[in-house]
Amino acid sequence: MTLLTTPIWIWTGTAIVAVPVLAVIAVVLWEISRAKPSVDLHLGGARVELWLSPRLPGRTDLVIVPVAPDLKPIAGSALWARGATAGRASRDAEALAPREPGDAVVVAGARYRYGRTALAVVMDTQRRYTAQWIGAAVRRAVAVAVAAGRPVTSVTIPDWTPDLMRQPREAGQARHSAASAQIAPILVEAALGLVGEVHVVRLWVRDAETLGAYREALKQATTHGQAVAA
Repeated sequence: MTLLTTPIWIWTGTAIVAVPVLAVIAVVLWEISRAKPSVDLHLGGARVELWLSPRLPGRTDLVIVPVAPDLKPIAGSALWARGATAGRASRDAEALAPREPGDAVVVAGARYRYGRTALAVVMDTQRRYTAQWIGAAVRRAVAVAVAAGRPVTSVTIPDWTPDLMRQPREAGQARHSAASAQIAPILVEAALGLVGEVHVVRLWVRDAETLGAYREALKQATTHGQAVAA
């Protein structure tokens, strides 16, 4: 029997058997290859994730970045948001400035990447920040977004170390690591403050050297009874 003379019923039967097998193989390969968070916690009905990724780890409703009262995105994640939105986030913010520390405004997002950008005012005019301003501005960002009438089920907060450092481009790795060790616990606390408000909170780190600071901050901020690794 040759391929040309093989009865059609044999081809049909082979296809029926092969399709589900190939589908299972495809699912397994996808699960193995797909990107996964470095830390995945379930806390108070919410999911808290820590990601190390060179790009935004999946579509999200709201990305929160830090700014001063003038709302100008000039460094770090705020500058990234300006580029991701093709400048729309910055242009939207011009009419809304100035704002007091602890406040937040919601502006344009990046089409096909994330819904909206929240500019959290966590610094004063001298670019000094406090944990209280950060916590208040992050909560305010979500409240403003929800008040606008669009659902917020997922929030992504990038690493703010370059935003909050003075002269970040001139800093060496040792100084950057010291800054992230100070900033990570504050940002983790602010992120955990959103548990109960949104379903998914993602902390996004692009620098592998900074990941350890966030891991340790999450470890310190959550107890065995509060968080269970997925």
